[in-house]
Amino acid sequence: MRLFRRSWPALVAGAGFVALLAACESPPPPVSGSKTEATVTGSVKIRGKAPAKGKVRFDPANSSRPDAPVATADIGADGKYTAKTLVGKNRVTVDTPETAKDRTLAYEQIELDVKDGENSFDITLPAPK
Repeated sequence: MRLFRRSWPALVAGAGFVALLAACESPPPPVSGSKTEATVTGSVKIRGKAPAKGKVRFDPANSSRPDAPVATADIGADGKYTAKTLVGKNRVTVDTPETAKDRTLAYEQIELDVKDGENSFDITLPAPK
């Protein structure tokens, strides 16, 4: 009886830890395996100015489509681009002379959830905080 009185706080803490661990074991969010393409249009601004040239890349690869091709769009002189990529989450990167000079801009983490149909997505680097 005396042993139980001393160990009950440890039992309660242990049970709480197990409950917390079970709550953290939720399944990962679903990823898209869709092969449906959608159009993304937008503009690019780097430090408030449109780059004169460059590329925007959309990488739709994930665990359901590990070999999905990267979509590439040329950036026009006005900073605008149009691309076709797969529906679902895409990692977006920008490659311009400005990002080549300042690699912190090139490594900005940009994610876009592309929906079926037409999408508009303006890119600003550095990303607003």
